[in-house]
Amino acid sequence: MKRLFIETKYEGKLTLPKELIEQLPQKIVLAMPVQFLDFVDSIKEQLVGKEVTLFKSKHGMHPGQALGCAIEKFPGDFEVFLYIGDGKFHPTALLYENEKKVYCYNPFNNQIEILDQDYLEKVHKKRKGQLAKFLSSDNIGLLVTTKPGQNQSKKAEELRLKLEEKGKNVFVFLADDIDFNSLENFNFIESWINTACPRIVEDFKCLNWMDLAEIGF
Repeated sequence: MKRLFIETKYEGKLTLPKELIEQLPQKIVLAMPVQFLDFVDSIKEQLVGKEVTLFKSKHGMHPGQALGCAIEKFPGDFEVFLYIGDGKFHPTALLYENEKKVYCYNPFNNQIEILDQDYLEKVHKKRKGQLAKFLSSDNIGLLVTTKPGQNQSKKAEELRLKLEEKGKNVFVFLADDIDFNSLENFNFIESWINTACPRIVEDFKCLNWMDLAEIGF
């Protein structure tokens, strides 16, 4: 089966709130998912008088594009990130890798949020709690997608073998689209490990497979 990957574009208006512009310091790195990239010039015009640099990710196709699973430390002299989009996966990755505040503006609901070190500490505490639960769990659910670009079948198999060596009972759940509601039917699973898109952790209580490195897996 052939697959086409088509970039979708946001067709609404994108006007930064005055209160957001007033809060922003002088040196800004601008980042956003692909659907908002057509607004880069407009956003820079709204930030007239400020030094705006476009973010560049390792696997990003366009200047300004943020790919959370490929975000690394961004070089240069800047004070904060300005992230345009919804969700916290990408801005959390920016904060984690760079230790710079991330000002988030969601054009869908006009909400402003600032992610800082206090927020990151809460994320760390949540993950530590999930890691502790994983260590005490016997039955582990391993999520694997068949989607190109997200499929980690080889990594999932390596992880399955490691977990079974540690005495865990591992159940592999393979699908194109992972249906979280359906997963609730498997209530014998005590802890879920995700090998698909890392953003899944925003919508479903699980660990990304990379998190297990903290405890030697």
